[in-house]
Amino acid sequence: MELTAEQLSVLEGARGEFLRRCMRWLVDWGEAMGARRMVPLDNAHVLLPVPNQLMRGARPEAVQQYVEELREFCRHSVAPQCYATVHTAFVTLDELDVPQNDPEQVRLQRELADLASAAGFIPTFTCAPYLVGNVPLKGEICAWTESSAVVYANSILGARTTRHGNESALAAALVGWVPEFGVLLDEHRRGTLLVHVTTELKHSTDWGALGYFAGKIAGLGIPVFTGVRRPNQDEAKQLCAALATSGGVSMCHLVGITPEAPTLEAAFGGQAPRQPHVVFGAEQLRQTYQALRNHTGDEIDSVILGCPHASIREVGEIAFKLQGKRIASHVRLWVNVARATKANADFMGYTQIIERAGGRLLCDTCPTNIRIPARRIVTHGFKQAHYARGMTGAEVIVASTDNCIRAAIAGRWCGDEYDD
Repeated sequence: MELTAEQLSVLEGARGEFLRRCMRWLVDWGEAMGARRMVPLDNAHVLLPVPNQLMRGARPEAVQQYVEELREFCRHSVAPQCYATVHTAFVTLDELDVPQNDPEQVRLQRELADLASAAGFIPTFTCAPYLVGNVPLKGEICAWTESSAVVYANSILGARTTRHGNESALAAALVGWVPEFGVLLDEHRRGTLLVHVTTELKHSTDWGALGYFAGKIAGLGIPVFTGVRRPNQDEAKQLCAALATSGGVSMCHLVGITPEAPTLEAAFGGQAPRQPHVVFGAEQLRQTYQALRNHTGDEIDSVILGCPHASIREVGEIAFKLQGKRIASHVRLWVNVARATKANADFMGYTQIIERAGGRLLCDTCPTNIRIPARRIVTHGFKQAHYARGMTGAEVIVASTDNCIRAAIAGRWCGDEYDD
């Protein structure tokens, strides 16, 4: 790679051994990906999670080494020009009476949150940082973890970020540069697959279905959508999350809506699509819902809303639907939110309405991350439905928010238009 004198000095240890190691990781990664240079970083969204259930059964010394490495990252300051936030954890820092929220893990996470704050990271603990202040401008160079947020940043905001793991995002945030490859470059932001939508997308879960359908076909490509109306923020969030779940998509284009796709020709960069044109109609919508419904019975025990984390608008919608009602006694209703969103919900009275109905707002994480056991889950997120089966062993039903709440109140799945 062609490094500047300043970058070379960091690689040679001018800013200390740990930042030398960080630069070495980034240079090696960039060379492996064919990057010609490092470019200045404007924005980061990083992971600083304690191990919790992910390292159950691991040797204590391995866990200790992992935590110490995170501490070492937090002993260094974020690069001056970089705005940096922190992704979700595997525990919640709130009181939660489940054994999976281990007190020692919570203590370690609090310690890391304090260290991160002192280093210049903002501990938002959310998978949707754009809901709580981290909203990069068009063209900003970012290093974001969380695949759904990567798609949102590239596609909806017009920022530029490749898919990062926690080591690369943390290293980039500290040294202030990132290797330039993939969708950081104009030529790799062109569409590869045309998806023509011929059915009405009525709500955010339908947008998730579209994303889940297209992600499977696109793989590592860039789908371009025509025939769709302008989505609201929550609908765009579900589209992006599902694209990154069923495929390795880093961005998409909504013609006439996303920043770089004012026309179909612009979305493809004046070139022909590399993949065959596909149609997403009423039958594809129905089949996509069916693909993530594997229940052997109708009685449910968990309803999970807010994957990615719910916006304040979604929390208000949930509260409105629960006003004066009560969920079934054997059902746990979780609404996953960023801590800043919960503060707004508290102020606006939404939290109290949801709690009176028997639900709970869960901050910093989600039940699937914590590995809270469940037998049968109803959720409005295709990402949640996809991962919950493997991570919790539960049966899962994906449905609209309306039908999720209806199921929570009834204590069982009540069916909808997509059932066989």
